Amino acid sequence: MEYVSVDKEICCVANLIRKEFDNLVFGSVYSEERITRMNIWIIDYIYDKKGEDVFQKDIERKMSITRSTASKIIDLMVQKKLVERSAVGYDARLKKLTLTPKALKLRDEMEKNSKKVYEKVMAGFSEEEEQLLLSYILRIKGNMDSGA
Repeated sequence: MEYVSVDKEICCVANLIRKEFDNLVFGSVYSEERITRMNIWIIDYIYDKKGEDVFQKDIERKMSITRSTASKIIDLMVQKKLVERSAVGYDARLKKLTLTPKALKLRDEMEKNSKKVYEKVMAGFSEEEEQLLLSYILRIKGNMDSGA
């Protein structure tokens, strides 16, 4: 079997998916507002945690970014009126992050575009193949996260 650089192939596939998503999303009205991919991921994360308090440290952990990077991104998201910081009654040091109506509208649009990209990516795959591919990707991610 011919040697294939798995890391390069994964990078190429990620780039192709990113380009497809960017063409759908960042060609929209939100391109002028400088909404970034990380903004979208953070909005999705907070949305998925409905009913739970989400803090900057959660974003740092989930996105594998440093404290200073998370702080800068969240500050910009506050300026763009995508998230709000608010105090919690049980710890004056903590500020929870909540989505604004603008972010919720953006998330709905992104969800539609994500489905279009997913359908294109998975065209021709059976449900079993999709699950297998996902299991491989998650295993690779676990290998890299654990330093294996």
